[in-house]
Amino acid sequence: MAAETPMPDRAIVPRSDRHQVVVVGSGFGGLFGTKALRRSDVDITMIAKTTHHLFQPLLYQVATGILSEGEIAPPTREVLASQKNAQVLLGEVTGIDLAARTVTSHVLGRELVTPYDS
Repeated sequence: MAAETPMPDRAIVPRSDRHQVVVVGSGFGGLFGTKALRRSDVDITMIAKTTHHLFQPLLYQVATGILSEGEIAPPTREVLASQKNAQVLLGEVTGIDLAARTVTSHVLGRELVTPYDS
């Protein structure tokens, strides 16, 4: 008989009274969309697979030693640190339930279900 693999812990993010926005990814669209909502009355959760925003057009300058890696790949949390209505989760989105308005992701070995309005 095969041993069962334990299911990862599952957590559900509690809803607040404010409009909930979930952003998938920390690319240009995700990062600038989140920054555009800086003064909006919303709570934003960005779920990204990487800890940084990579500006790929400058990769060749890093390869040739002109720029450091940190200059073209700033940490996403650092970019959004002063934005009080945004939080960044390191994880991979594994599902979006349109009917229930939830995003399921794996964050640090746990399954996380995040509700959203937008």
